[in-house]
Amino acid sequence: MELSNYEVVRYPSGQFVITRLPLSASGAPTSGPRDVMGAFTSEQDAQAALDRIIAAAREERRAA
Repeated sequence: MELSNYEVVRYPSGQFVITRLPLSASGAPTSGPRDVMGAFTSEQDAQAALDRIIAAAREERRAA
C-alpha cells in the first residue's frame, strides 16, 4: 500500500475526509474517483485515523 495516495480534505462544512487516490501502474496519482476512507468532524480525529492507516501499512510491510 502506498501511503502517498492518501489525503485529508477539509470541506467548507467543517468535515474532514480521508480519501485514497487511484495510482497508475508506475505509482503516479491518476485522475479518477477517489475512495472515501472515513469522514470526521475534527481534524484531530482525521489525523489520528490517518496515523492508524500508516501504522497498519508499516506493520503489513514488516509481515511481508
